[in-house]
Amino acid sequence: MPELSPGLVAILMLGSVLVLVMTGFPLGYIIGFIGIALGIFLWEAQVGSTYYLRIYRLMSNRVLLAVPMFVFMGAMLEHSGIIERLYDALYLWLGGFRGGLAVVTIMVGTIMAATVGVITASVTLLTLVALPSMIKRGYSKSLATGAVVASGILGISSPPRLRCSRWWPCPR
Repeated sequence: MPELSPGLVAILMLGSVLVLVMTGFPLGYIIGFIGIALGIFLWEAQVGSTYYLRIYRLMSNRVLLAVPMFVFMGAMLEHSGIIERLYDALYLWLGGFRGGLAVVTIMVGTIMAATVGVITASVTLLTLVALPSMIKRGYSKSLATGAVVASGILGISSPPRLRCSRWWPCPR
C-alpha cells in the first residue's frame, strides 16, 4: 500500500478529472471512476466495504423517501387542475403587479423548501406546478426557471431555527 501525501492525491485527482473531461464522458462517471480507481490503488481491500456501507446508508435514509412522494404530489396537483385554478386566482389578485406570479412562486417555494428540507423535492414540485402556469401567462422561460430555482435555494438557506416547530421538530 503506497503512502501518498494528501496534496499529491488532490493534484492527481484534479489532473485526472481535467484529462478525462476532455474525452467527453459525463462528469458524474468520471468522478465516480476516479474515486473508485484511486481508492482501490490506495486502500485496496477496505474500499469495497466502505462503498457498500455508504450505499447502504444512502438507501436507508428516511429523509430521501420524501422526494418521490413530493414529486407524486406535484404531478397529482398538476393533473387535477387545482394548481391551474390557484394560479388563475393569484394572477387575478396580483395582475396589477409587475412579476407578481414570480414573487408568489418564490415565496411559496421558499416556504416549501424550508419545511421539506430537500431542495430537489421542492424545486421538482414547483417545476411541475408553477413553471407551466408562468410560461402560459407570458413569462420568459429563463425568468420562470430562475424564480423556481431561486425559491429552492432561499428555502434551504433559511436558519434551521425558523424551519423547526412543534409539529416539525429539528433533527438532533
